[in-house]
Amino acid sequence: MRFPHTVILANGAFPATALPLEALRRARRIVCCDGAAATLLAETGLEPTLVVGDLDSLPDALRERFADRVIRVDEQETNDLAKAFRVCLERRWADVLFLGITGKREDHTLGNLSLLVDFAQDGVVSALTDYGIFTPVLRSTQFASFPGQQVSVFSFDPEVTVYSEGLKYPVDQVRFTRWWRATLNEATGYGFKLVFDGGPLLVFQTYEGRPA
Repeated sequence: MRFPHTVILANGAFPATALPLEALRRARRIVCCDGAAATLLAETGLEPTLVVGDLDSLPDALRERFADRVIRVDEQETNDLAKAFRVCLERRWADVLFLGITGKREDHTLGNLSLLVDFAQDGVVSALTDYGIFTPVLRSTQFASFPGQQVSVFSFDPEVTVYSEGLKYPVDQVRFTRWWRATLNEATGYGFKLVFDGGPLLVFQTYEGRPA
């Protein structure tokens, strides 16, 4: 897959599988959400390019060590993930891969996933977990896949209708009035297409070689 130059590492479950860890190693810049900087250093020895947040979970020793790259944002209208993305946009780093946005707390996971579709209005974004990739899409899109890949589609607008090509269980002008309605589908070949007006959608695809 393509690895963007900028990674935003959230303070959820730290990556434990090959693809997200490779993304960290390849990144030109790693922007950490607050306490994720401590985990990054402990787990990989890598240092963050920037540390963004209200700093409530960054140890004092690291506040000193990273004083030249800490950006404190005290406002509480947005979470640290949104603050970090805003800082990236200010630097014109608009092609961003998110890591560590799931795990630990389910409310944080849901909030972070919903933010991806908002971020897609301003940049090219995706997120890797230990199981697969989340991609927000704003318009009809062709996806690369492999036969048997597990695919789930989530709509953030219950009025949008979606048509699919290349999925085992066809979606034909279905309205996704609940998040579960288009989950647990499967790619039949090396690509599938989602056609829709409105949106946005959030698409999850599992990695090749991982159990379903």
